[in-house]
Amino acid sequence: MRHPKLIAASTAGFLILLTLPLFTLQLGPGSNEGIPRDLPAVRGLDVLTEAVGAGATAPTDIVIDTRQARGMDEPAVQAALAKLERGLKDDPQVAAVSFNRTPQHVDPTGRYLNVQVIGKSDYGKPESLDFVTRLRDDIIPGAGFPPEAAVYAGGGPPGGKDFLDLTYSWFPYLILAVLVATFFLLMRAFRSIVLPLKAIVLNLLSIGAAYGLLVVVFAWGGGEWAGLISYDQIEGWIPVMLFAMLFGLSMDYEVFLVSRMREEWDRGASNDEAIVTGLTRTGRLVTAAGLIMFAAFMGFVAGSIVGLQQFGFGLATAILLDVTIVRALLVPSAMKLFDKWNWWLPEGLARVIRVPASPLGEHRPALRPAGK
Repeated sequence: MRHPKLIAASTAGFLILLTLPLFTLQLGPGSNEGIPRDLPAVRGLDVLTEAVGAGATAPTDIVIDTRQARGMDEPAVQAALAKLERGLKDDPQVAAVSFNRTPQHVDPTGRYLNVQVIGKSDYGKPESLDFVTRLRDDIIPGAGFPPEAAVYAGGGPPGGKDFLDLTYSWFPYLILAVLVATFFLLMRAFRSIVLPLKAIVLNLLSIGAAYGLLVVVFAWGGGEWAGLISYDQIEGWIPVMLFAMLFGLSMDYEVFLVSRMREEWDRGASNDEAIVTGLTRTGRLVTAAGLIMFAAFMGFVAGSIVGLQQFGFGLATAILLDVTIVRALLVPSAMKLFDKWNWWLPEGLARVIRVPASPLGEHRPALRPAGK
């Protein structure tokens, strides 16, 4: 509070610095490499992988629907099949192509065909995901199947890529919806325009810092000294789950802390007095709750599956940053700088959201005593 510019700038800069590795984040659907190697089942999987290749345990299946019985005997389909096989064998990621006139590859009517492609890499590796892009964009269209035929690429690598594409095509809209809803709910709760914006920005900073630390500790190998599994990808479900859980938990602490400050302001305290009293009365409780959550989430880190380690580390780190740097340093210093603007809600906007206005610099409680 005595040096708000220094504290706000340094803590915000520190969180931004932690966030920067996020721009090198590489997402994956998960793979067999992220599980402990000493389990009997995994040792058996490793023997199988060494014998038949990493991609054989989750191959790509190309299914061709010719749209007619005995369609596979059509000359155009035969020519396209031959060209498809040549294109697949020429790809550097393909170890083997399997297709024969057997029940495994052709249904009894001759309408449906299944070409199985075994890759050189595990299904979740970047090389396998890049192969899916080439397969769908170049190899299959280049085979020249008749227009009436439908060709589908499924199996391990295509399923992983589809999971990532579908999840992250909607993720930005999820974030936007949460931010908009949060802003209006907090504007009603705090009767302020500035405080909801400040809460959203600070929560995003703490979540971004957690994402960045995930990259440093797991993708860059910074956590190997602590026994954490180094892996070049962050599993695709983790950022979504982290955002949902961390935004909710961080906002819970924000409401608990700032609502107490708002009460002091409405009672006539100055901006500084409201901040100090609110932080003093709730700080220990917020910190204790945060440390309990930190300890609980660290239980995931103690495991030996990389996905759960990443999930637990992201949760624990973000909570620790939130209840120390954000709540104890950045929130009070920022609110000191905003001064009376913290508590401002103009008349027009207050009528729209149906709460009492909070004019700039005036102490006007949400509820007036009876008879006044």
